[in-house]
Amino acid sequence: MANKHTTANVNSGKNGHQLSFQQHETDCPILPVPQLEQLQKFKPDAVDWVIKQTQIEAEHRRAENRRVNHYTFIERVLGQIFAFLIGLTGVGFGSYVALHGQPTAGGIIATSALAGLAGVFLSGKSK
Repeated sequence: MANKHTTANVNSGKNGHQLSFQQHETDCPILPVPQLEQLQKFKPDAVDWVIKQTQIEAEHRRAENRRVNHYTFIERVLGQIFAFLIGLTGVGFGSYVALHGQPTAGGIIATSALAGLAGVFLSGKSK
């Protein structure tokens, strides 16, 4: 959990005026403790509601995170399976063509399939 709190105060020396600015950033969905204390003074039953809503939000974020991780895993596994099938098909057709009288064309087909997969694999690693 990352928190960032910034406070700025400006005082006027002549007439005693003061300006304060506070900023609070967090990746946690719950309000900071000072704001919860102020809310408790203003509307006591609202604090329980805020905490309940925070729990609901946290459960939703965790479920969404699990769902995204699951689909990412499926995408990667399917990508590897299809890459294997493309490579196997390219080498198979290249071999078929080579065995039926065109060894140069068969070699080009098989090499193109494997080189294409290698190029995609290597360019995907740099991102």
